[in-house]
Amino acid sequence: MKEGSISNLYLIRHGQASFGEKNYDNLSKKGVKQSISLGKKLLKNNISFDQTIIGPLNRHQQTFDGINEGYGGSLVKPVVINEFAENQLMEIASFFIPKMLNTDKNIKEIFNSIPFWKRKRKFLEYFNIIAKKWIYNELDLSEKGFESYNNFRKRVVKAKNRVSDLMFENTNTMVVSSGGAITGVYAECHPLSVDEIMDLNFKIKNASITLFKKENDTFTLDSFNRSLIPGYLETYI
Repeated sequence: MKEGSISNLYLIRHGQASFGEKNYDNLSKKGVKQSISLGKKLLKNNISFDQTIIGPLNRHQQTFDGINEGYGGSLVKPVVINEFAENQLMEIASFFIPKMLNTDKNIKEIFNSIPFWKRKRKFLEYFNIIAKKWIYNELDLSEKGFESYNNFRKRVVKAKNRVSDLMFENTNTMVVSSGGAITGVYAECHPLSVDEIMDLNFKIKNASITLFKKENDTFTLDSFNRSLIPGYLETYI
């Protein structure tokens, strides 16, 4: 890349997934609507993409498909980069929250027993406790073979480097991934504390855009968590 040339990296979080369902890794009906709405807005704003990249999860592909539908079907076929898979925090939380509460109930049974209006707050409270233990390497992950925080961060570095190698000068690249991976890229470009990482994780909206400018081999944050979809479609989980 020539000195002074700038390229844009659009990191897009997937649409709302199927939280509380047996298979989380599918978009909800609202998640599909979010993706299509984002595609329409990108097209309306004349934001074009020279290449597209997705993580390996169903919700990444489904989000791209929705964006492409809203965009008129003209986006180039995405390259799959496996390193852009989300961390396993949802699975880790589902495994360790019942242990933390000393109950034989599964995660769905636990939250079904909590009044509806309290569920989100309670989930975030428990999730935050487990997430910090995961980051500080205080959990025994061996029973289920879960990925450690350190290995996740190493994987995100590989993902960032692979994208960097694929980017040409003065081009726009779209990456559809997940909140943890996007926060991980942020943390590699701009050092963050554990509390800042946790805070950003909870703030990233579904189908939001985090934009980085790349000059030579340096990525600089331009905007974080920008939502182009209508307010009534916005969600965080």
